[in-house]
Amino acid sequence: MENISVFCGINSIGMPFTRENKYHIGYYDIIVDKLSKEGYNVDGYNISRLNKNHTWDLEDNLCMNRSMAYIKKLQLGSIDGLRNANALFKLVVPKKYKENFKRDLSDYNITLKDVYMKSTNPIFLYSGGPNDFFTFIKAGPVELIDKKVRDNIPKDIVPLLKECINNVEKNWILLKELNPNVQIYTLSYFYAPVYDYIQKIIYIQKRTNGNKNKYVNKFLEVINIYNSLLEEACNKYDYVEYCDITFLKDYCAPMDFHPNTIGNKLIADKLLKKIELHIHNYNKKCL
Repeated sequence: MENISVFCGINSIGMPFTRENKYHIGYYDIIVDKLSKEGYNVDGYNISRLNKNHTWDLEDNLCMNRSMAYIKKLQLGSIDGLRNANALFKLVVPKKYKENFKRDLSDYNITLKDVYMKSTNPIFLYSGGPNDFFTFIKAGPVELIDKKVRDNIPKDIVPLLKECINNVEKNWILLKELNPNVQIYTLSYFYAPVYDYIQKIIYIQKRTNGNKNKYVNKFLEVINIYNSLLEEACNKYDYVEYCDITFLKDYCAPMDFHPNTIGNKLIADKLLKKIELHIHNYNKKCL
């Protein structure tokens, strides 16, 4: 296996934008760089963005044969979109990141579907699904501080989580149909410390309104259910491997949902072990 194509998406953690990550080096960048230094001819395509990271967005980019130039515009637009969402995101996402990200991408006229289908050894670093859930409940984690928003969420959210997993599986099946050689590494959903702050605010709100129920971390509960369903789904496909990154709780950027510099390195290290084992087994089979 001399030629490798690395695809990264669809969750925002593929874009290492946090302020404390000075050089904005993410796990995708580390993996591509390491494989290149090991002597492989590596092509990399990072299609992550900071908003609208839904399973159907990946399907749209593939089925509509979007150009990489078009995807780049979506990525750059997502930076402005997040910064303009509220004051908190302006603090989290540095303005200069957009300029850095521009330099990281060439103005591709190639299309994602074409380059993916022509890849002899495609590796897909897949992180997606949870954003579907937030769309289903019509609220992100921060919006859940609003009691009116919480009151509109169904009592039983397990069917919604299962629907998310079904959407994820559709992505995997599509990727396999377009290129039978694909190997997919699926990242679990991790618990960021900022969830603690949100959950405590919600708990205080309830106590103030006379609710004396004991403290329950609903975020952790939902994430655990999601990851359990995701791992179960991964086991159904021989070309999909589950990658547990729940350890990132201790390696997130302050007041943010994304990994810091160390966190990105740890993700890369974990994925590289799996990728290198896959390459070793592939080469052994070809002898």
